[in-house]
Amino acid sequence: MSRYQAGELGRFFPLSPGDFAAALNLPRVTDRVTLAQALGRYAESLGAPDAVFASLLQLEHPKSRAVLTGQQAGLLLGPNYSLAKAVTAIKLAKQLSTEDKPVVPIFWLASQDHDSAEINHSYLLDLNEELKRLELSLPEGVSAGKIVFETKWLEQIIAEIKTLRSKEAYAQDVIALLKRSAAKARSFADWFAAILYELLGDEGLIIINPLDADIAPMFVPLLEAELEQALVSSQRINQAAENLKALHVTPQLGRGEDATNLFIEEQFAGQPQRQLLRFDGRNFYTPSERYTLAELKEILATEPARITPAAGLRPITQDAVLPTAVMVVGPGELRYFAQLRGVYELHDVAMPLIWPRASVTVLEPPVMRIMSKYNLSLKDIEAAFAESRAELLLKLHGYGEKFERDIAELKRLTALLLADVQAIDPTLQRSVSRSEARIEELIAQLKAKTATALAKQDSIINRQFDRLKAQLMPNGTAQERLLSPFSFFLKFGIEPVMQAFLTLPPQGHRELRF
Repeated sequence: MSRYQAGELGRFFPLSPGDFAAALNLPRVTDRVTLAQALGRYAESLGAPDAVFASLLQLEHPKSRAVLTGQQAGLLLGPNYSLAKAVTAIKLAKQLSTEDKPVVPIFWLASQDHDSAEINHSYLLDLNEELKRLELSLPEGVSAGKIVFETKWLEQIIAEIKTLRSKEAYAQDVIALLKRSAAKARSFADWFAAILYELLGDEGLIIINPLDADIAPMFVPLLEAELEQALVSSQRINQAAENLKALHVTPQLGRGEDATNLFIEEQFAGQPQRQLLRFDGRNFYTPSERYTLAELKEILATEPARITPAAGLRPITQDAVLPTAVMVVGPGELRYFAQLRGVYELHDVAMPLIWPRASVTVLEPPVMRIMSKYNLSLKDIEAAFAESRAELLLKLHGYGEKFERDIAELKRLTALLLADVQAIDPTLQRSVSRSEARIEELIAQLKAKTATALAKQDSIINRQFDRLKAQLMPNGTAQERLLSPFSFFLKFGIEPVMQAFLTLPPQGHRELRF
């Protein structure tokens, strides 16, 4: 992310980081009125508030643009960063919008995604700091927007929420929210969208469901063009991967032999399974079927939602239909956008400005007290949790400075000894280097073992650091990448948490304190 913002990856992106003027003037040819009307019907089906329809009227303006973001349809909105992404898009759209060229925030609901293992669960941390994984049994390989909503899911989640230690009034508010949103959902993805409309609809956020019957046909021209040159986009993605590797950047995408950038839906055991479409130079195929180009075009004409883009094509399909100026992404998404410039150019679609989302960490009062007491920053804890505890224990027990002093003296004496050895025989340089490294390693081990011994004697610090870990690094993962926002709704209430989230700036990191 930092290398992108510093301009070091300029060859992979047509627009420089932060060039909003160019982004707002990208060519976008789309039927805005038809698009807005289709999005409006979906919003109406989910009970969206008036502010959404006001945004849709702005979208109809012939010079309108959009700040776009999106996410998989995770249970209970998935991790916190889903909400951070949406808020970033809202704040940035408001910042860029003018009367002559209105800018609206749009959230791409990843209803085409079929990885149920990534969306079937959510993590909540209760008032006892017990981490609870809520999980639904979803069918494998079925797009989230094709998984028919089941009332038993709502009943299961409510029952599990009631087992958590939370504020009773807040729990009742959460349950009421889940019931209202579930009542409008026809699919699992719809439930996510209905919740998001409940929380951010009043901010004018528009949600697009690419599997919606009114929206799916809009992608047909681009998907047909992709079929006609089936492996070219994959080749361009793989070439971009090689170019990134040359700059010591790990690519996010890789396309295998014969792999296109398309999926096709096939029926297995009564379920619509999403299968990768491959091309052998003459025919398209999946593990169970073979297709001609003509047959696939006929499917697009009659059942457009059956053929959907893979990750390497999905952004291009969205920007072929939406008047996108800016795309709000996370760090992983940034890496795969770095491989897509050639695919955008292949389809003559302008690549939008890529904008890193805001990041957020919620700090609860006990956590703030502990961090303040020991003068610890969030960066200290996230970067080196074990080392922070070790350093603190040594310091509090009076060994910190003494340990550093003794280590420095040991290193000085060791350096003198090794210098003497090298002076006697310069060919021992490699042995001397290995000895220095080994001594450094032994000193680090000794320091860690000392801290471990002190930890066994200091139960108070252990409990405090366990609390920091549970709150800020649950399961060893940064809080915003694991905990659902519902974790905080249950502790502090929906409205206070949402008000805090809406203070996020459209970039950078923010700590939300309660």
